Amino acid sequence: MVRSLHVYVHVPFCARKCPYCHFYNLGHDDGREAVFLDGMAREIARRRAGGAFEAARLATLYWGGGTPSLLSAAGFERLAALCLGIAPAGERFEWTVEMNPADADAERLAAYRERRVNRLSIGVQSFDPARLEFLGRNHDGETARRAVLAAFEAGFENLSVDLMFNLAVPGRRRGWARDLSVAFDLPISHLSLYGLTLESGTAFHARARAGTRLTIEDSAYAAEYRAACRAARRAGFEHYEVSSFARPGRRSRHNGAYWSGVSYLGLGPAAHSFDGVRRWANVASLVRWADALATGGDPRAFVESVGPAEREIEALYLGLRTDAGIPAGQLFGSPGTIDALVRDGFCRRTGERLVCTEKGYLLLDSILERLLPPAEGRPVIGRPAAGD
Repeated sequence: MVRSLHVYVHVPFCARKCPYCHFYNLGHDDGREAVFLDGMAREIARRRAGGAFEAARLATLYWGGGTPSLLSAAGFERLAALCLGIAPAGERFEWTVEMNPADADAERLAAYRERRVNRLSIGVQSFDPARLEFLGRNHDGETARRAVLAAFEAGFENLSVDLMFNLAVPGRRRGWARDLSVAFDLPISHLSLYGLTLESGTAFHARARAGTRLTIEDSAYAAEYRAACRAARRAGFEHYEVSSFARPGRRSRHNGAYWSGVSYLGLGPAAHSFDGVRRWANVASLVRWADALATGGDPRAFVESVGPAEREIEALYLGLRTDAGIPAGQLFGSPGTIDALVRDGFCRRTGERLVCTEKGYLLLDSILERLLPPAEGRPVIGRPAAGD
């Protein structure tokens, strides 16, 4: 039986470290790129020898990071050849590459098209100059707008953009409305929405601990989220996951694999994997990851088993994030609890399934708490690293 293979590649290079970013990345140069590509060749060869690609078809390939669009032309070609050699592509093969707006030049876009990249995720974050400065981005709003248009003109019809809200930018509260207006006036097919969170170890986290206000109050957060939902509906987008909106037929198939709980393989430093019974992550260091692969060592930082109870709870968590919801018969909560969630407008019943509403998405963690078994008997929920 042929199985579907979902592959994530972590390209760890960035032109600069954004103050909110907690993902592993480092500066790019030719030497580091060579180390990364040699490591990728070795990791793929090791996975092949271990049977990871047997009887498989490549269903989705996602290059994230980091900034994959920083790779040189030769580096892109080598990595593309390595990845496309993993397994034959399926009929509905989806290949996403994350791109910084500053990298959207005609030559790079043409090379992507020639190699059959068919989906771009463009890290816009905002079109507003003050918001971009606040976020430490290295592009301006016009560059971001032109990047989307250039990608569309190059033949990319499946275009996703990232936008970030929950930003305490002085005097720029209307910037969010403008961001939404500009985004939905562009030929995009997907929107990934991110509320700023202050992750430990980031520059923003340190600034917040020192007393700087970086996020807005809860009521304003909810208002911005709902504004995005309304704008997406008006534009004809489906709200198919708590933070994801797409035109019909343009949902992210790769992220959908994460949310449905199927196995996926992560390649590159800091990449995460899941095979149905175990999850693991590579070490978050280019040098240590590459050295382990070159010397026959283990490039992984950890490997952990995922038991039946944890898989069941994780399926609940992931299902509640999407418009597929959860079969009502699989819920832990009492009928009274579920009835109350529906009566109060946090969830709705769709046939035999329970689905979160827009109001419920804003309180997803508390809804999950009401539907889970007592905390003392509960395993820790692992969360996959999403693409978009």
